[in-house]
Amino acid sequence: IDSTMVRGWVALAWLVSPAWAYVGGVPRPVGARRRQEAWRRQPVLGGSSLSAVAPGVEQLFDPAQFAPVCSASDTLYRAAQQSVYVVAGSDVYQEYAPLIAGALLRVRLELCVVESFVTEAIVPFVKEKGLSWVLPRTETAETFLAGTVFAVAVNVIAVGSTKIVSVLIIFVDLIVGLPARLLAKLPIGKQDDGEANSALQTLGLFGNFLDVVRKVAEFADLFVARYLALITVLYIAFKFVHFRFL
Repeated sequence: IDSTMVRGWVALAWLVSPAWAYVGGVPRPVGARRRQEAWRRQPVLGGSSLSAVAPGVEQLFDPAQFAPVCSASDTLYRAAQQSVYVVAGSDVYQEYAPLIAGALLRVRLELCVVESFVTEAIVPFVKEKGLSWVLPRTETAETFLAGTVFAVAVNVIAVGSTKIVSVLIIFVDLIVGLPARLLAKLPIGKQDDGEANSALQTLGLFGNFLDVVRKVAEFADLFVARYLALITVLYIAFKFVHFRFL
């Protein structure tokens, strides 16, 4: 047998034997068994091991401890609930209570997501860290992580929340703003300069204000739906290039 062939078979056996030993084909050396057992004993990042690694911040990630404070959303929810009760009446309100509650609570939830994210996450973080992490002169791992998490969270939250806010503002404009603009155009009080003319002017200004608010909300909803995801991707890509290569 050629010596080259013998050396080839020996080399092949040397390469295959660790894998064969790993799957149990032959007894593994004591050192290999010890290394594998040590590797298996390494903690996995999850559950109690995370509590041991980061005991100070683990409670922040506990869903059971998450209780957002949404005073503005609660006020709007109670106002909507009272409005539905007044408009629908007691009998209809009780009959369709599950449907009404399901709809109003989900609208309240969408608004609460935005409110709590701004008041309990963004504002305290900015007060503590400032805005240097948005576009820092020197990108670090901390500023890259903060900017990436913030951009993705804003993108996810804004997509659903701007739609809800836009729909609510459209309803308010249709119910209040449009009648106010129509009443302001009536000829009542146009012939004199009395209180009727002043009231109509004030009503017209209020209706025009609601019309401007509606247009701004519609533009924000359109902008978020079309361009926010693209801006988020470009922002994260810029921070990554800045962090790795600049």
